[in-house]
Amino acid sequence: MIISLALSECGMFRNGLSARAAAWTGLATMMALALPLVARAGDTPAAHDARTDAAWLQAIQNAARQQNFSGTIVYQRGDEVHASRVVQSFDGVETRERVLTLDGQQREFIRHGDEVQCLYPKLHRVVVEHGGVRAFPAFAEPLAADILAHYELRREGVERVAGSMCEVVELVPRDKLRYGYRLWVEPTSGLLFKAQTLNERGSVLEQIAFTDVHVGEPIDPAQLKPSWSTAGWTVDRQQSEATELRQQGWSVTPPSGFHRLVEVVRHLVGAGDPAPRSALQAVYSDGLATVSVFIEPGAPMLAERDESQRRGPVTAFSRQVGDARVTVVGEVPPSTAQSIAESVVRSPPPR
Repeated sequence: MIISLALSECGMFRNGLSARAAAWTGLATMMALALPLVARAGDTPAAHDARTDAAWLQAIQNAARQQNFSGTIVYQRGDEVHASRVVQSFDGVETRERVLTLDGQQREFIRHGDEVQCLYPKLHRVVVEHGGVRAFPAFAEPLAADILAHYELRREGVERVAGSMCEVVELVPRDKLRYGYRLWVEPTSGLLFKAQTLNERGSVLEQIAFTDVHVGEPIDPAQLKPSWSTAGWTVDRQQSEATELRQQGWSVTPPSGFHRLVEVVRHLVGAGDPAPRSALQAVYSDGLATVSVFIEPGAPMLAERDESQRRGPVTAFSRQVGDARVTVVGEVPPSTAQSIAESVVRSPPPR
């Protein structure tokens, strides 16, 4: 359940470990963190209190995809602060979304159904990707029972966020493989107003919160259009094809509770690459935390046997497996990222 803008062609985190790993991640780790719940006519505080833990999680998941909302989101990690303006519209069938960064490099993200366009006005460039893990506020397609098998849900009372009283919920990990989360949910609308990622000591690694938000109001279609005309801009389409790692001769053993979301072959052209390159990507999630595993045969050898980098809750760990570079990127403790990387082995493809 990432709340960072991390490691993607459409993201901000491109230094250090591997520029190619940053490009591969795509929208899979763009801004993900979740948790609104479905607003129902006649709901009262007592009705909310009567929900089971599983019912809370299921309601939260549904509302993240079935609400109209607009507002300003502020993301914090240490002394790093970023703001974005977000608009989402749901027409009963699919979601449309527009996210505009308000500081730093100008960027805008336009989602329509499964397609995401990342606009870079200074470069006159559009990067088009498909799929990926949904951004704040949305889960990574979990089942409530799976989440509760690995997290304990605690209700911590109410607090005021963005001018509204919110229910405070904490998800405490049952093991050391994952981080914890504290969530502020506005119960009438069902929208997540604030979320924090917590380490094993309960310290805040990063947080994201609405500073203003309007929920349930009609969205003017003009609010979902790009801020700039993209006529004449360069359009890069990130190409990928569904595959199975075992068919490619590889095996990954994810930690307990992490389920595979997707396995693809990505065809890439980097700025310094003389020819297109291919990499395997597998994405795993326990419903809250999401981890990507990248395997690039023929990549330049690592200077060190292992390379590791960490920013807030996001860990990136690389190791060499024969002639292939394996990179694990996700919002998990360093020991978890390392264990996943060390589980990656060559395996004979099935006959």
